[in-house]
Amino acid sequence: MEEKKKKLSPQAERTKRQFKGAFTDLINEKGFSHVSVTDIVQRAKYNRATFYLYYLDKLHLTEELKTEMFQQIKRTSMERYVPGKEISTQSMDSDSFELVAFIYDNRSFFNLYLKEDTIPGLYKDLPRAIFELLDEQFTFIPNGDHDINSSQFKLYMAHGTAGLILDWAEKGYQKSPREVAGELIRILQAIAAGFRVE
Repeated sequence: MEEKKKKLSPQAERTKRQFKGAFTDLINEKGFSHVSVTDIVQRAKYNRATFYLYYLDKLHLTEELKTEMFQQIKRTSMERYVPGKEISTQSMDSDSFELVAFIYDNRSFFNLYLKEDTIPGLYKDLPRAIFELLDEQFTFIPNGDHDINSSQFKLYMAHGTAGLILDWAEKGYQKSPREVAGELIRILQAIAAGFRVE
């Protein structure tokens, strides 16, 4: 599937983005179970034949959207860090937490986490993406001698981070991304002196 994606033309990529955007907006408006392929193609202003060039059905589109956003969450969190370099948490500023800005820029998608009738299994994706990132690529230097690199602790961090982000979404993104990033950094500073990206 990944190889096929690389071969798509810019126009095909744009068409797929429009289908995903239309799908996301429709779920926000009427709920996942009430969105049909007809709804998607009408909103995106394409015909059904174009939809079926890229997707087998609504579930195929759903899986691609989920996978793409899951990977983007992980990629965005890593972009500014050099593997092997140690980072002091005191040197971090609100621009150091790029995941928050990414979520804000993709509010339409992340608002799906707040809906009762949403993409099946979506609720698990944000904490799982954050956990995999922390578990596979971050080694923390603790304040004190406690172990903050166990899988259990990183799972706790992932769910706590996801919870704060979703609380921000639920409150209508009243705080700026910089404010939310600053809060998350202060929490991290309370437990870690620094970290290294593997």
